[in-house]
Amino acid sequence: MKEKYDELLRRFREISVISQISMLTGWDTEVMMPKGGIEQRGNQQAFLARLIHGKMTDTEIGKLLQEIKNDTNYEKLSLLEKRNIHLIQRDYDKQTKLPADFVVEYTKARVSAVEKWKEARRKNDFALFQPFLEKVFELTKEYTKYLNPDLPSYEVLLDDFEPGMSIESYNKIFDPLKEATIGLIEKCKTATKQPDKTLILRKVSIDIQEKISGDLMSRINFDLDRGRLDTAAHPFTTGAYDDVRITTRYIEDNFTSSLFALMHEGGHGCYEQNLPKELRYQPVGNYCSMGLHESQSRFYENTIGRSKSFWFYYLSKFKELTGSLFGDVEFDDFLLAINRVEPSLIRVEADEVTYNLHIILRFELERDLFEGKIKISDLPHLWKDKMIETLGIPVETDSDGVLQDIHWSGGSFGYFPTYSLGNLYAAQLFAKLVKDIPDWNIQLEKGNVKILTDWMKKNVQEKGNLFDPPELVKEVTGEYPNPKYLIEFLNKKYSEIYGF
Repeated sequence: MKEKYDELLRRFREISVISQISMLTGWDTEVMMPKGGIEQRGNQQAFLARLIHGKMTDTEIGKLLQEIKNDTNYEKLSLLEKRNIHLIQRDYDKQTKLPADFVVEYTKARVSAVEKWKEARRKNDFALFQPFLEKVFELTKEYTKYLNPDLPSYEVLLDDFEPGMSIESYNKIFDPLKEATIGLIEKCKTATKQPDKTLILRKVSIDIQEKISGDLMSRINFDLDRGRLDTAAHPFTTGAYDDVRITTRYIEDNFTSSLFALMHEGGHGCYEQNLPKELRYQPVGNYCSMGLHESQSRFYENTIGRSKSFWFYYLSKFKELTGSLFGDVEFDDFLLAINRVEPSLIRVEADEVTYNLHIILRFELERDLFEGKIKISDLPHLWKDKMIETLGIPVETDSDGVLQDIHWSGGSFGYFPTYSLGNLYAAQLFAKLVKDIPDWNIQLEKGNVKILTDWMKKNVQEKGNLFDPPELVKEVTGEYPNPKYLIEFLNKKYSEIYGF
């Protein structure tokens, strides 16, 4: 049986290496590729997708899986070995249901849609993007029918991104969270202490922002010898292990946009760099789930990046890097300004209190879209209606509305809810961290970011994909995912900052 198990892992390693090559072409498309290269790149990525699909659906893998499971010594395998087999079986079952020609067509459609999204966003013209999005949407529905024809498409997608999740399970999270969020927003709005947002709207040159970015990367322990930091239209992270690529975007009159996007992507990047070295190219050596990945990015962005303790230490360095720009700014005023609770147009720039309302909006649109209640052509005006209904602010342009995110162009319907799940995981993990490191805030005030990042590295990142998300959270915290920790975290933090 050992020879068969080793052969199974050898085949998976080969697939993993090709997948990483594909990820690098995706990074290059967003960061380096000339505009005219899109058709050629689409062919390259389609070829790689077909190659991966062919190797993953090789009947020899199915044969190896069957023979290993039927072996009399199967039960003697370790938890890790059984987990590897389970994960390969799950991927094999999924991939064998997808025809190779469909995989190529779906890949090409998404590559083209991403490029058209960029143009439409730049020109504020949803009509340019609509036919491309409609094609991706139809192909995504086709994708779900291959996977599970007996389940509604959106249910398949939710489970695809986060195993075990469904519309019902997200509702159990969103309902109490939405109620608590609305109440907290109202308390912040009527508090005596109010932020002066002009403090953080001062113009900061791109050169200075780049210096801040480089400094922050080292402080959160993202290894730039094993990673890169570049700019792109939409911040993202790709790669794994010793080659992790992060991107951000710089806005001179809104430096916090790049700063917190950088911290967010830095969390993703650290997760990828800290995956268990001894398990590289094995299924268990991969990240656990999209939700756990988001828990890391939100932990770095908000739990650390917007905390009182971090800025108690970092504000002086920040002032040093920005010259005299913020010399007159007091600590309490700055902290209140970067934690201001104010409904905004752009999801990636939303504060951590209102952020989940952005996710709920997208969740509702996706759900209604797949249930046939609305059409793609309805999205622009429904987006505007829901922004007023949910966050109370008007949307003037589609670039700031339905076109603001890249996700749908790439076929990532069902991904958005994992962001809120990431917030939930992050808060619950942090509650355990506080128990394990009671003086965490004192350590952070001294500049010891490493004590927090090392805890997350040991308890989450180095565990790879040994457990499904709920089991990993329970393994670390002693309890299955519970929204009460996020609600308690937000109420405690903002009552202290706003003074109510």
